[in-house]
Amino acid sequence: MNNSVIMTIIGVMVLTTATIGYGATLSTPLEFNLIGASDNTTVGAARANVTSIDFIQEVGTNGVIQINGTNFSVGNEDTVNAHVFQVCLTMEGPIGTFTPAAGESPACTSTTTIAANAIGTGYTINFLTIMNVTSLQNISVSVEETT
Repeated sequence: MNNSVIMTIIGVMVLTTATIGYGATLSTPLEFNLIGASDNTTVGAARANVTSIDFIQEVGTNGVIQINGTNFSVGNEDTVNAHVFQVCLTMEGPIGTFTPAAGESPACTSTTTIAANAIGTGYTINFLTIMNVTSLQNISVSVEETT
């Protein structure tokens, strides 16, 4: 016999054994899990956003402007309930350089209770590790509803 015929027969036997061994049959149709679609739990829209970010800047000893924190505002988009949110920020500088550094605790703060459909202002996150403004490449913000 030809090698490809032998390999095909072995492949069909393995497929049949594996399929029946897992309790299915060869006629079981494939199903896809369409994330966020009709066959899955829908993901609701976020109920908060960071409406403004201002960098806290200072001139370093080398004469370069450095970022050592941020001031920001948070908007509660829930039109019915007041909420408290936790906001975390990470700045990315040159390749692989992060503030706070990878593996360290995130730089986070919690808001006070923000009324329904309102904006809370005056929140601050200070960074232990400062970053030169010229090195800033990206800033990541996460907002989590805590109550």
